[in-house]
Amino acid sequence: MNCIMRRVIYFALTVFIGSCGGNPEIKQIEQENLIKTIPIVSKPDSILTKISDIASDIEYIHLQPSGNFQVQWIDKIVQHNDKLYINSIRNILCFDDKGHFLYESYGNKKEKNENVVAIYDFDINARDSSLHVLYGNKILRFKITGSGFEYLKTLKLGKLSPSKLDFVPRCDKILLSSTKVEGFELTLHMLINLSGETLSYKRNYFARFNPSKNGIWDEIIHYQFDNKIYFRERFNDTIFSIDPATNYFTAELILSSKISSTNSENINDPEYYKILPNVTNIFETELFLYYSYSFGESDYKIFYAKDENRKFEIDQEKGVLKDDIGGGPDFDPKFCSDDKMYSWISARDFIKYTGSEDFTEAQVQNTKQHVVLKKLANSLKETDNPVLVLVSLKK
Repeated sequence: MNCIMRRVIYFALTVFIGSCGGNPEIKQIEQENLIKTIPIVSKPDSILTKISDIASDIEYIHLQPSGNFQVQWIDKIVQHNDKLYINSIRNILCFDDKGHFLYESYGNKKEKNENVVAIYDFDINARDSSLHVLYGNKILRFKITGSGFEYLKTLKLGKLSPSKLDFVPRCDKILLSSTKVEGFELTLHMLINLSGETLSYKRNYFARFNPSKNGIWDEIIHYQFDNKIYFRERFNDTIFSIDPATNYFTAELILSSKISSTNSENINDPEYYKILPNVTNIFETELFLYYSYSFGESDYKIFYAKDENRKFEIDQEKGVLKDDIGGGPDFDPKFCSDDKMYSWISARDFIKYTGSEDFTEAQVQNTKQHVVLKKLANSLKETDNPVLVLVSLKK
């Protein structure tokens, strides 16, 4: 589904700065020689095999029936005020922290002649608890009430069609990011206010790269940590943040893959990028910077201990962590929100696992939780919504 959604985005995306509020002054700080550099590919200091190596607790939450809609795919999870908001591609669903379904919002429910093919992204504005849904070249804004989502307004972005949307924490500013289509876009990252006016943007310094020519598509990663928003492009090793007071784009960290925007000889050679690591996900918590990447035909998942300057790699052969706390299914980090890492497993696979020998013979730290998991499995039908897995990392 993500692949389909990206193709829709690639086809529709055209960057046009003027459509979002004039010609902003470029304010950007890049001090790459002064910030920390972490090589993406290097020998780990230790191999991780079980969840207790990095986590203090693990919780399993069944997402209760959500009206007439079955959750078959989870694209993003945001936790806010003891509620879980989930993008299931065409719906934003809201559950309480126990998994009870509260309400949902279809992207086109409140407007006429709208046809939402896919919700690209969403976020919650913590200042006023409003929901902002991005699809196509529009942002729909909803007020979150005790009974559901109340439609407020639509912000049209003109010819701009971004694929990522996140609020800068603690302020009414939105970071919009777009993927490269033609390579010569002026910018891929814009900071706007709630009226759609451009506050600042980061110039595209990798403009000679032509994805339509070489068939290698960009991927933008957003993540939040410690009241800051961060982002990284596939073809830029630098992780940037945004200063909420000055609107500056500031270089924070380099995940080095040896990509160079001045490498004119290889810049449009597809074979060149096949020998470079491709970062696919980044999270950050108090102790760890987690990142995953593909290299060759293999996938790697790293917990980088920031204070210790050490790397812990999930056993590359298995690619998951064994739940030695409650004895549940293996854990594969997929999301991070509110200092918790999330994964999910279908009801069918959860039932199958709890009936296996691996489950019944598991040596666990919390025997009570092991019993609860079996009871949960017995209460499920194979067609039920997935089971969320929440991991609290050590502090």
